[in-house]
Amino acid sequence: MNELKDTDRILKSKLERVTIRYQNEIINRLRLYVFAKSAITLYCKDRLSQFEGYDFTDFKLKFKLVDFHEDKEIKRISYKDMVKTGEDFVSNELTDAIYVLNTSTFENWLLTILKQKLLINKSSIYSDMSRIRKGDEDYARIDVAMVRGVSTLEELWGNIVDKYLRSLPYDGIKKVMGKFLNVFKIGKETITPNIFDKINEVYLCRNAIVHNRKKVGNDYIEKSGKFARFKLDDVIVLTEDVLFEQADNLLRFMQDFRKSL
Repeated sequence: MNELKDTDRILKSKLERVTIRYQNEIINRLRLYVFAKSAITLYCKDRLSQFEGYDFTDFKLKFKLVDFHEDKEIKRISYKDMVKTGEDFVSNELTDAIYVLNTSTFENWLLTILKQKLLINKSSIYSDMSRIRKGDEDYARIDVAMVRGVSTLEELWGNIVDKYLRSLPYDGIKKVMGKFLNVFKIGKETITPNIFDKINEVYLCRNAIVHNRKKVGNDYIEKSGKFARFKLDDVIVLTEDVLFEQADNLLRFMQDFRKSL
């Protein structure tokens, strides 16, 4: 009994540390966003009195495969162009990148935490028989590839768990989160209200950014329901409020989990 309690205590401590690390990854990207936004403006203001343009003498040397013609060579950029380019970068490329990376970080956290639990409570994999449908791959089957090179039973279980976890994202984030709560025996009523639907919208938005050139399609509209932020055929523009609300929802779910430990 004492050994079981020690195992639970060690696991809880490890899950707490892992969760905090992933939370910090999300928060630090937002800090980078705030820093980049202010740094560009402050730098340009500081240089305004003496800034006449930036010399790109060695610029073309950094592009070994690009043939720059002398009359086309970029030599200078004006102060106003520099400010606009910087602001456009922050509000578009940087914002999109942080949004997508934070979504991936959340998914990595879910699967990492699940793996730690499943390696101890292995039967949870096989109890989820509702996921096996006609024509689907039997994700729990032990095949030759999983056994090759394995010298211990624990290594084999690691391969089985990895295969199972790789299959989960195809079911959609709401089902992954539901499985997550079931494995840890956490009641959905203890989780922040509507958090499943809000995070589901985050994933659908991420998919549109990555796979549909930021254009909102029917899949986003149908699966987001009343939580949709955008309309059909909209080109997604992530404002600062949307970026921080995304992080807030991801961090809230992670914090709810920490409280349940």
